[in-house]
Amino acid sequence: MDYIELKNFKLRYFILFGIVIFIVSFILFFITDNPASEEWITFLVSVSFLLYLMYQTKKWNFIYNEQPMHTTMTKGRWAKYLSITACFQLITVVFTAILLTIVYLVFEEHIRELFSFFPMTDVEDVRPSLLVYILFFINICILAPIYEEMLFRGILLRRFTLRWSPQKSIIVSSIIFGIIHLNPINAVFAFALGCVLGYAYLKTKNIVIPILLHSFNNFLAYLQFVYTNQTTEMDLPTTEAARQGLLLNVAFFFILTAVIIFLFVKYYKNFRQLKNPAPKLEESTDVETV
Repeated sequence: MDYIELKNFKLRYFILFGIVIFIVSFILFFITDNPASEEWITFLVSVSFLLYLMYQTKKWNFIYNEQPMHTTMTKGRWAKYLSITACFQLITVVFTAILLTIVYLVFEEHIRELFSFFPMTDVEDVRPSLLVYILFFINICILAPIYEEMLFRGILLRRFTLRWSPQKSIIVSSIIFGIIHLNPINAVFAFALGCVLGYAYLKTKNIVIPILLHSFNNFLAYLQFVYTNQTTEMDLPTTEAARQGLLLNVAFFFILTAVIIFLFVKYYKNFRQLKNPAPKLEESTDVETV
């Protein structure tokens, strides 16, 4: 990998491009209330980001794969990465369910009063169409993992390693990765997932690895989306049912937290020993001035 091109890459142009796309998509989301239209907008945004990244990749001759995947990945390493990724997605779902249940129990009376003002809608009328399911799958399981990993791991992370240690570079790029998810809950767990994906990329030097892990994480979210929208229950849960669900989710939360802590403690030494793949900034500057 020629890190000189990576160092000279102008991030401000990509930031400006992202701001313009965000403003346009926000306006389009605001003026439409059709789920299919919203997914089409997300699809167009994703394609725009991917095409722009492909253009910049060709322009600056970026190389994202420095090692073949079969030489860096073993069954044990796949098991490690997939298990951590699955735990992060599951704990996000469980933690969100806990917060929603607590809010429901605290404001149950008001929620029931508000719910009584609106007529019951037939389940078939509120379920997403097949097109929405297809577009949602393409957006979060295919397009998003590709362009997000190319940007956050393939470009940002490696660019940060020109100046900082790999550990600091992973943390900073993961903070940015978390911030763009906007939702405070998702942002926290996206940061943690970003650290895993960043470590996996610097360890394997192959962008396909974090793309597949990211896609697997989002596929679990997709399954939750499908399950949630296939439920036929339209009534609010009873107080007792909500409390039982809360206790069950709290138990799952502590179990998943214990598993994640165990995995982090077990592999923290490997994270500390991670070497910087990029040359020092001074070295890059010297080469550039020759």
